Amino acid sequence: MEQFNEIQDKLEKAIEKDDTNASTDKSNSNKPKTVIKPDPTIRERLAEIIHSQKFHIAVVVLVVLDCILVVAELLIDLDVVKLEDKENHDAPKVLHYLSITVLSLFMVEIGVRVFVMRLEFFKHKLEVFDAIVVIVSFILDIVFRNQEGSATGVGLLVVLRLWRVTRILNGIVMSVKAQAQRKIEHEVALREECEKKLTQMMSTIQKLQDLLKQNGINVPEN
Repeated sequence: MEQFNEIQDKLEKAIEKDDTNASTDKSNSNKPKTVIKPDPTIRERLAEIIHSQKFHIAVVVLVVLDCILVVAELLIDLDVVKLEDKENHDAPKVLHYLSITVLSLFMVEIGVRVFVMRLEFFKHKLEVFDAIVVIVSFILDIVFRNQEGSATGVGLLVVLRLWRVTRILNGIVMSVKAQAQRKIEHEVALREECEKKLTQMMSTIQKLQDLLKQNGINVPEN
């Protein structure tokens, strides 16, 4: 009976010691680490912005607006929507300058992407194709700004700009990939935490088994 009580006392001490070590490790891990991180560079800040979900949504909205402007210009140019005194009407000019404004925003976006991604930008075929469409559309919009009714120019603009639906698809794909990446990172963090707890439990079990063997108690092997 005394031997059993002695074994029980040793087991309790081993458990208390292991709990103390675990709590010490936990308290140490919870202490804020005074790690001084360098301020993010301009490229890093811009990269965070252009890869955010809000930015992708904004781009998709602008692309949809751009397509609407193109279709509206086409309807007016083909006289599907008839305007009184078309030559002096303000609607075509307003649509045209709104279109140039949207394209200007896309030109800035392309410049930012090239600055952030550098040579990596040219490895993404969809990004390069989209940039070519934007640049050519912008040049044609400037060239034909005072030439309403030019069938060749307007037709080419329509074809190019409607091809920009690829940007909508690209934006959706990038948004889904970003969400999936965040979920993967969360799952990895949970797995690492579970593995750490499992290691602590295995260590405790091993100590208890060693203590039982020291006192002549056989432990069945699994």
